[in-house]
Amino acid sequence: MNLRSRLVELINVLDELLRNVAMTDELREQYLRRRTLLSAMLDEVLRQKLDKHTGKYKVAVEKTNKAVKSAKRALREAEDREAVIQEITKAAKSIDAVIKLTV
Repeated sequence: MNLRSRLVELINVLDELLRNVAMTDELREQYLRRRTLLSAMLDEVLRQKLDKHTGKYKVAVEKTNKAVKSAKRALREAEDREAVIQEITKAAKSIDAVIKLTV
């Protein structure tokens, strides 16, 4: 899969979490901040012509995929909801290494 499709899927899962899962106001705010960041990153991924063959690109796809899996698991298991923030942060840092948005 490519980075664009993984980012879109991650944003969609975050939207589902925000709509359907009870969470503290602090956690909700963290999710909203990450979602805003990911949306800006998606805009850059769409705007830029990225080399899909670099190691950084492959790592970004891999970490974003891991964040997607973590977010989907959080839909089912309450104890994983805070771990999603960490996975998204790791994914965002690896995406930034590719698009150089300087997060």
